[in-house]
Amino acid sequence: MKRLIIIAFSAFVAAGASAQAVKGYMAEPSAWKLTRNGNMMDIDLSVSLADMDVKSNSLVTLTPRLVNGHDTLTLSTVGFYGRRRWFYYERNQKRIPDGFRENSLRREEMPEYWDWYETVPYGDWMNGSELELLRQVYGCCNDLRYEDIVKVGGFSRFVPEFIFKAPVVERTKSRHIEGRAYIDFPVSQTVIYPDYRNNRVELAKILATLDTLKGDGDIEIRKVAIKGFASPESPYENNARLAKGRTDALKHYVSELYQFPSDFIQTSYEPENWEGLREYVVSSAITNRQAILEIIDMTDRDPDTKEWILKSRYPAEYKFLLANCYPGLRRSDYTIDYTIRSFTDVDEIERVFLDSPGKLSLHEFYMLSSKYEEGSPEFARVFDVAVTLYPDDEAANLNAASAEMNAGHYDRVPGYLAKAGDSPEADYLRGVWAYLSEDEAGAATWFRKSADAGCETAENALRALGGR
Repeated sequence: MKRLIIIAFSAFVAAGASAQAVKGYMAEPSAWKLTRNGNMMDIDLSVSLADMDVKSNSLVTLTPRLVNGHDTLTLSTVGFYGRRRWFYYERNQKRIPDGFRENSLRREEMPEYWDWYETVPYGDWMNGSELELLRQVYGCCNDLRYEDIVKVGGFSRFVPEFIFKAPVVERTKSRHIEGRAYIDFPVSQTVIYPDYRNNRVELAKILATLDTLKGDGDIEIRKVAIKGFASPESPYENNARLAKGRTDALKHYVSELYQFPSDFIQTSYEPENWEGLREYVVSSAITNRQAILEIIDMTDRDPDTKEWILKSRYPAEYKFLLANCYPGLRRSDYTIDYTIRSFTDVDEIERVFLDSPGKLSLHEFYMLSSKYEEGSPEFARVFDVAVTLYPDDEAANLNAASAEMNAGHYDRVPGYLAKAGDSPEADYLRGVWAYLSEDEAGAATWFRKSADAGCETAENALRALGGR
């Protein structure tokens, strides 16, 4: 065992040893190490005997103990005999105390150091315990002449630090909303009739979204885009006319209602929605599905030829698609781009969080977390809502994992860590998770990887685990 003035023990935090010297009988702890390995604990202690003088008629005993309140674990005792005391022992085979024959030595045999290394079952009571050394001196007639206790060091489990990563600040909080409307038109017409079939409901989808955004003082609409689709039946040129005309009609309808400039709404169109047809067929149980998909995927035939082949080869299936699929292919997809103003006051951010958390950026969530105590339900909820709104963001997942572990909630931690990226901070938290899962070897591996990448917190954790 290395002779160290102080040594950090694996997986635990400890204080240096202190003792009260007794002239002539000094035996001082010089190095110690306590290591928990799963359900077992290793106790390693070295005591310097260099300054210990054992009188001829004396016996000095040393007994290490692990103590926490009423719980005590006593290690083996070693006894060192003066010359007369040893002869008395040899003649009468009487020892004080009983039970340490294997650790009985004459003063002349006394080494420079005496080492203990024992592995014992770990018990929860050991967390917070004290390692101490009991020193006793016996004289003639077996009288206990002196006794004292040297406090070697405290014993408590390594408590990991939970770290959080500040997300990148968004200079402009750009967002968008996507939607889909199915506007019905009379056959071959491109004029919108709001009361025609279900148009009132479909138009309301777009208008309600625009009304909500325009009525919010924190939001500015920047752009609206509409893309129109027609279905593959009838000639391609006619479908192109319908797709374009119906898209322009929807643009005109919305622009008139909101007085948008003529170039504010951008439009595009798809004359025949073959992609939508393919998606429908793939998810259906239609007869001859594979053959129909091969027709749809033909790249050497023009759209009108493909539509004719489908209709002539599989008339029953075509009729089914015409009735059940084609109406849904005629649609208008719309996207509304907008920006949200930034918030810098934490109290205002809290009000927005309670009312409309979707307005907040990840950095604003991070700012809000400073208002609450780490580990509190409010603190954890901030990061929980943030990762719900930004489920694929690495910083959001990293912070959510840290907050959940800090609060003692572990169910969602593995999922968050899987999406937290490969930063040193993420690897450190993977080490924390391994440690909390009783995998100290795995924890040391993650801490080492993180520390090698420059994470100081991981370096400190690795030292506490005895890995540096």
